[in-house]
Amino acid sequence: MTEKLNVTCPHCRSALKIDTEAGVVVDHKPPARLSEKVDFNDRLKQLESEKNRAADVMAEAMRKEKSKDRLLGDRFRELLDDAKKNDDGSRPIKDIDLD
Repeated sequence: MTEKLNVTCPHCRSALKIDTEAGVVVDHKPPARLSEKVDFNDRLKQLESEKNRAADVMAEAMRKEKSKDRLLGDRFRELLDDAKKNDDGSRPIKDIDLD
């Protein structure tokens, strides 16, 4: 007669009976779940707060994106002005011109 091993799954906490000779699960019992009572008003308040938090995060991301565009534009104009000031009128030497 084969030996059966009773094991509890560490992931889902279900009871497993394993046949050691064949190496297969012979029996499975799902874990007992305790039903939690849900207060719908509390859950509604929680969902509303999550919705408000998500809207705040989105507004902050939009503000950062708008300021990023402005900052990059300002930086581009600064570099363009510096390039115009330092322009001596000569063209840069290209590799093909060296031949």
